[in-house]
Amino acid sequence: MFKKAMGKLKSVTQKNLNRFQARRAIRKGMFKGIDVPAMEELRSKFDDHSCRKYQDRFEHSLIRNAERAYKLELDKSKDLRIFDLGCGFGYFMYAAKQLGHHPVGLDIDDPYLAQVTKLLGLQKVVHRIEPFQPLPAIPGGPFNLVTAFATMFDRAGFDGQWGLKEWKFFLKDLRRFMAPGCLIHFKFNQYIGPGTQSGIGCRTVTTELWEFFHSMGAKFDKRTMQIKDAPAQIDKLPG
Repeated sequence: MFKKAMGKLKSVTQKNLNRFQARRAIRKGMFKGIDVPAMEELRSKFDDHSCRKYQDRFEHSLIRNAERAYKLELDKSKDLRIFDLGCGFGYFMYAAKQLGHHPVGLDIDDPYLAQVTKLLGLQKVVHRIEPFQPLPAIPGGPFNLVTAFATMFDRAGFDGQWGLKEWKFFLKDLRRFMAPGCLIHFKFNQYIGPGTQSGIGCRTVTTELWEFFHSMGAKFDKRTMQIKDAPAQIDKLPG
C-alpha cells in the first residue's frame, strides 16, 4: 500500500514538473513559429472536422504536447530520431523539433491534418495502420524513440479491438525501423474486456495484453506504457 501511494505521489509530482517546464518553454517561444492566423483560416474550412478541437483549444493543445516532450526528457538530449504514430496535427513533433530532434509522423490520409502538418513544416507519411499489414517505407530512421499518444489504430474499446496476435505482428514489423536501444512510449485509449479497469487504479489493456507487455519489460503509468530497449525485447518473441 505504501509503495503504491509513493508511486502515485511520484507520478503526480513529475506531471506537475513537466507541466511547469512546458508552460515555461511556451512562454519562451517554443511554438512562436506557428502561423496562428493561417491555422485559424484552416479551421474555418473544416468546421465539421473532429480534430477542430485541437485548434479550438489551441493553448491547451500546445501545453499538453510540450508536457509530453518534457516527460520524455527530450530537453536533456539532442538529435534523436523520433517516429510518432498517429501524429495528428503534429504539435508533439513540432515541440520535439524545437528541442533539437528529428521527428517523422504517420497518420491517415486526411486533408485537414495534411494541411496543418504542411503548415508546421513537419515530415509525415500518409498511411492507415491495419492489423496484419506491414508498414510502408518510413524515411528518417532508424528511430531512437517510437511514440503514440491516445492510440486509435488498435481500435481500443471498439469492434475489432486488437488482441495478442495483432500486437505481436505489429511490433515485429515495427522492429524494422528501430535503432538499437529504441524506446517505445505508447499512451493507450481504454480497452474493454477481462482485466480492464478505468478510473482510479486503471488497467487500460486486457489481462492477456497486460501480461504480454510485462513479459517484454513494459512499465505502466496509468494509460502510458514504456518498453526500454524495445528491439531486444521484440527479438525474444517466439515465431
